[in-house]
Amino acid sequence: MIGPSPPLPHQSNTTATRHQLTHNQLVNFLRDEIGKAETSTTAVLIMKLKRAKRLDTIIGDTSTPSTIDYIDQRLDSLLREPDRYAHFFDEQICFVLPGLANNAQSILAAIKILSELHKPFIAADYPVLLRPYIGIANFPELGRDAGQLLMYADIASDIAATNEQGYHVYQPEDLIDIDTYSGLDIELGKAIKANELHVHYQPQVNIQTGSCVSIEALVRWTAPGQRVIDPSTLISIAENAGLINTLTLWILNTALRHTATFLKAGIDIGISVNLPPKMLEDKELPQIVQQALDIWGVPASNLTLEITESLIIGDYESSLAMLSRLRELGIRLSIDDFGTGYSSLAYIKHFPVQELKIDILFVRNIHKSHRDKHLVHTIIDLAKNFDLTTVAEGVEDQETSDLLRDLGCDLVQGFLYSHALSDTDFINWYRQRT
Repeated sequence: MIGPSPPLPHQSNTTATRHQLTHNQLVNFLRDEIGKAETSTTAVLIMKLKRAKRLDTIIGDTSTPSTIDYIDQRLDSLLREPDRYAHFFDEQICFVLPGLANNAQSILAAIKILSELHKPFIAADYPVLLRPYIGIANFPELGRDAGQLLMYADIASDIAATNEQGYHVYQPEDLIDIDTYSGLDIELGKAIKANELHVHYQPQVNIQTGSCVSIEALVRWTAPGQRVIDPSTLISIAENAGLINTLTLWILNTALRHTATFLKAGIDIGISVNLPPKMLEDKELPQIVQQALDIWGVPASNLTLEITESLIIGDYESSLAMLSRLRELGIRLSIDDFGTGYSSLAYIKHFPVQELKIDILFVRNIHKSHRDKHLVHTIIDLAKNFDLTTVAEGVEDQETSDLLRDLGCDLVQGFLYSHALSDTDFINWYRQRT
């Protein structure tokens, strides 16, 4: 539990903290705790930090304390004396919290860890913002098998990555849900070939005029048995099955085909398509994009490719060269989820992007959190200084929209304006507004 015990002093960045064990030591510690004849709760938490390793790569200097060292310091100030943790991998930390009064305290522990690690900090003059998520498995409800408890916490952590709270307590039905998706990699490959997926479109509205100027393409899939697959799960299946490039090209061509239909209907609209990290590794990507534009007769200026911050950091020179080649086609480039990863002036200055998308993480609480409001205002001012367009995601109420307008945001998208629509529904929606 993260409890009332006074904070412990920070340890040296080069040595393990007093709470830290090795992988094997932690597993043995867990076995010892659940083997005791006690009625108190022992919680197993698995926290995943997908950005930590890449952030260390940016910092670069081996003499600089790594991001993990900073995390260890923060954890050491939170944990009680009996609590223990271990780094299972560079981006995965497992906690064992013994002697809790009830399951609610394991949730409180997760919330306090997440709250602490969500605070931005400076490492080697670089601003670091982490987005951890935590899966929770509680003993004795889930049995005395340490391996199963760890598996349940891992499953819960994957579910936590898809919800707003950032944590999830494992329930027995979660394993059934995981089993439900088994074999869907094969079904997805068949669905792509048979053209059985759908692309829906969420409008992006000019916040000053109220007119729809562009749309974002979002894939939808109803698997065999009428199972509606969550979009994030669909992308995960595609990535794990090696189908992500194939899926992306299918989305691109479908979106451009529909855009051609919109143009013929007198709707001159921009179209945004998300580009996964692996696509930038394909040296033929510019030719593939140009061919798709030519096939469907869509002007390059109508197409925006959305890329994540992490995508352009791994291999800076290679990414810069590829994005420059794409930009030469006449398409637009957008940095998606801006502010959640690396947010460096260096790549905004050098990379040929025209747009910044402000992540929903900041937008949804903008009228409640002064911190988020100031951060969004800073991003908008930064974009204006570099002559970039700003798009705010997740706008669900008029109060948020009005505040974004006052801050100078250019475009907004979210449920306030429309859910993602099929191609025919979008045409009807657009005509009703004009």
